This record gives sequence, C-alpha cells and structure tokens, in this order.
Amino acid sequence: MNRTNYRSSVRPVTNYSQPVLLYMNLSLTQILDVDEKNQIVTLNMWVSQQWHDPNFVWNPAHYGNITELHIPSEDIWTPDLVLLQYAGGDWDLGSSANKVNVLSDGTILWRPPIIFKSQCEINVEFFPFDTQNCTLKLGTWTHNGYLIDLRHVAQKEEADRNGWRNFDNCKAYIDYAIDLSQFVDNVEWDILEVAAKRNIEKYKCCPEPYLDLTFSLNIRRKTLFYGVNLICPCLAISFLTILVFYLPGESGEKMSLSINILLSLTVFFLLIFDICPPTSLVVPLILKYLLFTMILVTLSVMATVIVLNVHWRSPDTYVMAPWVRQVFMRTLPKLLLMKKPETERRKEEVIPNIGGTDTEALCAFLADEFDDGEVMRERLRSRRTAMTSSGIINEIELALEGVRNIATHMKKEDERNTIRDDWKYVAVVLDRLFMWLFSCAAII
Repeated sequence: MNRTNYRSSVRPVTNYSQPVLLYMNLSLTQILDVDEKNQIVTLNMWVSQQWHDPNFVWNPAHYGNITELHIPSEDIWTPDLVLLQYAGGDWDLGSSANKVNVLSDGTILWRPPIIFKSQCEINVEFFPFDTQNCTLKLGTWTHNGYLIDLRHVAQKEEADRNGWRNFDNCKAYIDYAIDLSQFVDNVEWDILEVAAKRNIEKYKCCPEPYLDLTFSLNIRRKTLFYGVNLICPCLAISFLTILVFYLPGESGEKMSLSINILLSLTVFFLLIFDICPPTSLVVPLILKYLLFTMILVTLSVMATVIVLNVHWRSPDTYVMAPWVRQVFMRTLPKLLLMKKPETERRKEEVIPNIGGTDTEALCAFLADEFDDGEVMRERLRSRRTAMTSSGIINEIELALEGVRNIATHMKKEDERNTIRDDWKYVAVVLDRLFMWLFSCAAII
C-alpha cells in the first residue's frame, strides 16, 4: 500500500489515459412520496459503487491478516456521481459522510444511503388506476467516458460469468437493475419493473462522450383507498340522479335533491383537483366522468324544473295542445310501458227542466238526490197537494235553480280537475322519459 504521494483529488489509475472502471447498482429501501402535483418522486436508496484503487493494495500477511479497512470517504478519491434529474434534496453522493470499505486487493466498496428527489413525469389519465414510469439518470458530473467507464454491476457479473475480457458483448439494457431485497412495502404504490440502460451521450460543447445509467422505476397505484373513498361515492351520487325522477311532483324534495347532488359532485371535483397536477396535456378519465355526471345533474335540474312546471299547470293559464296530448298521453306511454290510471269520475247529472207545476218531476229529482230515496219519495208524494195548494212552489223553483247552479259548478270543477290530472300525467310521463334517458347515460 503506497500512500506517500496519495491525493484524494486524483483519479486512481497508473496511466492517466486509462479510465476508471466504475460499477454501480441501486438498492431501493422505500418510496417516500410521489408528488403528483409537483411531479416529484422521493426515494430512499443505497447507491452501491465499486472501483479499483492501486494505491490500496497490500499483503494481508504483512499486516496481521487484515483484509479490509474502513476509511472515511473524504480521505480517498470517490467518483463525482450525481443525479442528473435533481429536483431537491441530496444530489451529490459525496455529501454523504460515511466510510468506504477498502479490500486488500485494491477493491473499493462504497454504499452511501441517500434520499433522491427526482423529476418524474406523472401521467394521470387513468387515475386512480394509473401506472407511472419514473426515471433516475445518474452520471459523473465532470468526468467524461474516457476518464470514468460507468457500468452496471450486472454487466460486470455477465462478463465474469462468460469469461469476457471486455464489455463489448454485454447487454446495454438490464432487466432487473435495482435491488429490492431491503424494500419496505409502500401503502400506495406497487413496483412492477426496475430496469436500467447504459447511455452514451455526446454534447455540442464537448467532443468526448459522457456516460450515464438511466434507471426506470415502473410503479402502479394501489386503488383500494381511492375506490372506497372516491370511486364508490361518485358512482352512488351519479345514480342518485336517476332517483330524482322517481320522486313524485307533489314532494317538495325533488329540487332539493338535485341541488344537493350537484354540490356533492363539486366537492369531489375539488378533491381530485388537489391531487392531480395542473397540466393541460391530458384530462383524467375520472374528471371526464365527473364532468359528464355534473352536466347530467345540471340537465336533471333543468328537467326537474320543466317537470314541476308541467305538474302544477292549471286550465286557467295553460291550454294543452293537441300534439302534446297525442305525444305525451298516447304515444310515449305505450313506448315507456305506462298505463294511465283510471280515475273515478263524478256522475253527470242532468237537471230536469221542471215546470212551475210539475211537482211529480220535482219530487222524483229531489228523491234521487238523497240516499234514502224511497222514504223521501213517499213524504214528498204525501205532501205535494199541500205544497201546491200552499203556493210554495216558487220557493222550490228557487231552490231547484240553486241546485242546478251547484251541479253546473261541480261539472266545471270536474272538467278542471280532469285537465289538471292530464297535466300531472304528462309530468309523470316526462319523469319516466328522463329517468330512462339518464339511466342509459349513466350506464354508458
């Protein structure tokens, strides 16, 4: 071991033209946070690095069989490996103040723990059933490919396993590139794939190539929380819109239910807006669904206003057009499998034209107007001679005129009630029509 002229700022090579072979690997221990709004992923990782330093070679037999040393990282040369997609937190591995393992054959092992905050393009189109692919691009900050040859540990293992002296035949793409043996399960995300690729980049500023390892972390969101707290309530509120048209027009809660559903959907809109990033590239499907549902609810409010307006129409202000009667009372009920309920109609009585001395007809009419007709008929017949002789027929005629007026009024009232019932039936047909339309729209 030669430490006479050792400097930690100089690359550990015997020939300056030779590159330092740097092997690295990542060990993911925890996914701390995935910030969809700011598009940042925070990871707790161990960055495993291995290289050879000829200045740290010794014979263990000469040093009491010591085969391994632990030296502070700031006392020896360490590569300036950085996260090129830095988004806050630690970006330089050199800031991790821990020791390195030095083996007697000159192998240096350094495994600093670090918290990476990397930029991650979040695609929320299928939220909350989405998968995200976050990349971690690590490379040396000042050393080009001629000075540090950056490779994945899996490439070294492949070359050693096949007895290759160089890495020309090694795959540039590594399928399983991140160690997950120490990973702590995340409550929100599942890991689907951990891959890496060795890239050679050339920039306009410099003719030398620059190497980097780009790690791909493919994660999938766990949907149980969002399904229970977001999806199910949204579906329930959406189907409540259908029940609005099932309420009868006489109930005063028809409009209140529509407005409450609209307010509830607005609250869910605010919840999702707080989660999703403010991007104009793509609109999440759940937002499209809520927007469509909100349009339906708004239309249901308008439809409810129309139904209530039709339900409370009276013959004094509206006259039912023939086409309305044809469409909403004959055609649509058949298509909607509806049948108009039979109403008990008032018996139409025709008031006889009774003359001044037609007491027999008067007795018959008054007898029919009372429940106990036979008793009344006998009483009237026994007294008709007295009534005729006493001259009270004029008063009877006045009473008869009053009865005629009452009967006419009741007949007109029956006609008015019939018209009101027709408007109410049209409102029921509209309710049923809107219920079917909104049911089809909600299912689709």
